[in-house]
Amino acid sequence: VADPEQGDIIDETLDLFRANSLFRNFEIKGPADRLLIILILYISDCLAKIGSARTVPTQIEASKMLNTLSVDNLAIPGDA
Repeated sequence: VADPEQGDIIDETLDLFRANSLFRNFEIKGPADRLLIILILYISDCLAKIGSARTVPTQIEASKMLNTLSVDNLAIPGDA
């Protein structure tokens, strides 16, 4: 069971999203860095999907859009 006092990779990604999304290059030092990059790309896709709506979606509409996005294949950098 995870310690609720300690942050996890999702918390770290959300905390660092804005700063990390401005970088064009990342130095990948290990699997945690790779996961961080993948999560940043996924969050960017989520925001782009919601932002591309013609009108501001309601919470239910946004939830449906993100559920649809979650079952799509995410293009992961470095994978063919």
